[in-house]
Amino acid sequence: MDCQVKRPVYIGADHTISSLGEGTDANFRKIRNYESGLRKVSDSSLFHEDFLAGRIDRDLIEADSLTDEFTFLEKLYIRVIDSILCTSGIDVESDSLKVIFSSTKGNIDLLKSETETIDPAVFLSETAHRIHRHFGFKHTCETISNACISGVSALIIAQRLIRTGQYDHVLVVGGDLLTHFVVSGFQSFHSVSENPCRPFDQSRDGLSLGEACAGVLLTSQTDKAIYPLVELKGGGISNDANHISGPSRTGDGLAFAIQAALTEADLPTQEIGLINAHGTATLFNDEMESKAIHLAGLEQVPVNSLKPYIGHTLGASGVIETILAVCQLREKMILGTPGFETCGVPMPLRVNASHQSLPLNNVLKLASGFGGCNAALILGWATGETKTNCPVNGDIQEIASCRLTPAEETFPVYIRNEYKAMGQPNMKFFKMDDLSKLGYIAAEKILTKDLLSRYKSTEIAIILANHASSLDTDIRHQKLINEGGEGASPSVFVYTLPNIVAGEIAIRHKRQAET
Repeated sequence: MDCQVKRPVYIGADHTISSLGEGTDANFRKIRNYESGLRKVSDSSLFHEDFLAGRIDRDLIEADSLTDEFTFLEKLYIRVIDSILCTSGIDVESDSLKVIFSSTKGNIDLLKSETETIDPAVFLSETAHRIHRHFGFKHTCETISNACISGVSALIIAQRLIRTGQYDHVLVVGGDLLTHFVVSGFQSFHSVSENPCRPFDQSRDGLSLGEACAGVLLTSQTDKAIYPLVELKGGGISNDANHISGPSRTGDGLAFAIQAALTEADLPTQEIGLINAHGTATLFNDEMESKAIHLAGLEQVPVNSLKPYIGHTLGASGVIETILAVCQLREKMILGTPGFETCGVPMPLRVNASHQSLPLNNVLKLASGFGGCNAALILGWATGETKTNCPVNGDIQEIASCRLTPAEETFPVYIRNEYKAMGQPNMKFFKMDDLSKLGYIAAEKILTKDLLSRYKSTEIAIILANHASSLDTDIRHQKLINEGGEGASPSVFVYTLPNIVAGEIAIRHKRQAET
């Protein structure tokens, strides 16, 4: 097989809207001045009581002429895309352009109505179609919803689309909003702090939520990139195969993603100058990240988290934090982690509350989320070198398949009978949502002992595509909110994340590769 030249993937134009304001330069300037966008949010139409979070200034966007035609989130998407297309000069009808959205819950706030009719814009795919029609892109827009790694996942997939020659440019846009739906879910886990979050600190007591919309252009062409040239050099995605709402206690899943990113970038650990961590300031996430960093041999590398400035912006976090990582590279600066005083994680990390100089030329960006998902990517100064790569044969061959057909039975009766026919008891099965049950049964039929014996744990990726996402469980969660009382249930909320089905399959079959 002939070796192929790896196409470099450069960082192009970007645009950022967050609680700190609009524009990447404005956001970075405020962070450099230690300003935070976290404020007390008061909105009786959305939240029962005030809480601390990073919220976008509504007045900034609501004056837009698109007010009556699009949702608030869609207006943010359009505003970000407009800016990037204007800066880059790329034709919207270009055959070499692809657009990928990343979002955890999209327009989920439209579900709050108690009417029987579901607004089509609730569907993640419908938002992508609406944006596609507005701009007239040649290719359909895709949406990746993989919990809190959605943004980093989207960037890694975009990089692959360029490297394999399918597109010259991929525009990745991440966005999520503060909604009663999302806030109540995190509050049900008792994971939201009343104070600004303090990642990795001994006194941390939970995360700070935020909202944002950010986009960045990845390109193979230097004339569409921003100088000085920065490359997305490598990426990796993995699953803990441990628990749907609790990260691995050893950090091995994230460590695997880090190693995959380092291998693809062909970089030794000594070349990494900064780790921009997920850093949510929750007890288990920060502990896991500290262990993963040590497992990967990166314990001497400076670490920071940007969530004290903008909050945890869910599906937007991977995109906006990657953009800010590029800013740190270009400014040769390691941004401080506000609130950090005493290390409070089991494996010591080099975290500092003050800004420092960045001595090396590569930054590692990490992300983790519910469902046991992890992702890592590496950004660095472009070297101008081309490397050869000998990939496996590109032909796709079907080696196993199944089709589940309920026929005349109701879904509950059908899925129960399929489960009994398996003859492999799993008491957690009946705690799953219907989407996970369906994926679980299908995976049992495909991933037989014979097939699994032929592949390592890290050689089988789990990819799922559907239209309705987790809508069935979303409706249950929204009903609990509407009924008041004790509010949301953590066991229901976690299944409102559409990637949980992939996590359940990974746990069942101990697959630590991509989900």
